[in-house]
Amino acid sequence: MADKKWRGRRKRTPRQAVETERYNIRTLHEDREYGLYWYAGLWKILRPVLIFACSVLIVIGIVSFGYNRIYENYLGPADSQNVGLVDFEIESGQSVTSIGSSLEKANLVRSGSVFKYMVQFKGVGNQLSYGSFELSPSMTVSQIIDELTSGSQTNERTITIVPGWTCEDIADYLVREGAISSAEEFLTLCNDVDRYVGDSYALKAAQDAGTLVGRKYALEGYLAPDTYRIFKSASAESIIATLLKQHNNVIDKVYYADNTEYRVDENGEYSPVETYQSDLTMDQFIVLASMIEKEAAKTEDYARVSAVFHNRLKQGWKLESDPTATYLFGLSHYILTEEELNAQNLYNTYVVPALPIGPICNPSTAALKAAMHPDMEYIEQGYMYFCATDPATGELAFAITKEEHEQNVARYQQMWAAYDAQNAAR
Repeated sequence: MADKKWRGRRKRTPRQAVETERYNIRTLHEDREYGLYWYAGLWKILRPVLIFACSVLIVIGIVSFGYNRIYENYLGPADSQNVGLVDFEIESGQSVTSIGSSLEKANLVRSGSVFKYMVQFKGVGNQLSYGSFELSPSMTVSQIIDELTSGSQTNERTITIVPGWTCEDIADYLVREGAISSAEEFLTLCNDVDRYVGDSYALKAAQDAGTLVGRKYALEGYLAPDTYRIFKSASAESIIATLLKQHNNVIDKVYYADNTEYRVDENGEYSPVETYQSDLTMDQFIVLASMIEKEAAKTEDYARVSAVFHNRLKQGWKLESDPTATYLFGLSHYILTEEELNAQNLYNTYVVPALPIGPICNPSTAALKAAMHPDMEYIEQGYMYFCATDPATGELAFAITKEEHEQNVARYQQMWAAYDAQNAAR
């Protein structure tokens, strides 16, 4: 039996012995805990996670690239470097398509169609307001839509009337600004005294004195230079009324105000500073102020020019002011022709013995002050002449005697001719 039992057992080879040794319960447990089996299980878990993460990153990259392309070409600013503001007008009843087209033409958006689709996507088509908006090419489409739906539009405009402008200058300016449609209508109204006499007591005083007859424009001189906010719907008639009413404020501030100045002596006693006493009426001061405005380019010369004119008036001399000679011609230059110097009209102070028949422009508050308060030193020293030096600087040369004045004219006349020739060539 022993031999039989022995014959039934197979003899293991060394390799089989090693393998059996290796894969016992303990080694198998260790392999599963620390060996290749553990990594294989982890990979089964991580593989779908990594695939999903890579897919998400790829999708994000594609979307981000696509959005950046769309933003740069359609949704972004039309010009990110241009931060200036542009007045943009939306008319009542204007369609979203038309608004988008106008924005594109104004270089405020890259695509008018994209603007329309964005408005529709946001559902704000009914919230777009008509009126005037201040937009910038540096704004995105979304920012522009937000602005157009914010209710920030204005129905006003700003206009600036420059001192020294004539009625014709003002009319042309208002047409350029789109404030009025017809310069002719504006100028016709400038002769409609009865319509406006209640808006300006300076105008009323001139009408009562009978001095408006014969003037080119009855309202010349009474349209106060200033900066105004007016309604976009304002008519030419209402704009004129606004300027006339502001002139009342100027008259109150200058003509009717107590401008008395006082000096203090060594004893501490006050005494009024001497001022020039004139017999000119309010209307005549306005006429004189308009001449000062046209003659002097710098405000520091206003009172000096006024002194020369007052000295001439006191002596009974002709004022011989070049701008009065060219006013009816609508011209402005330094060297006058014989025809202009001898033109027989009531504005030309080379012909009339005193002030012209009316103002030759709409003067500033500073010019009106200077007309009423000339430079007392120039009054007392008897300055009777002045002329321009270099037209580019606006300087004036003053003289007491005719000989000194003629020397000044000879010194600077060549500059005047060159300046006139340069302007004529433009």
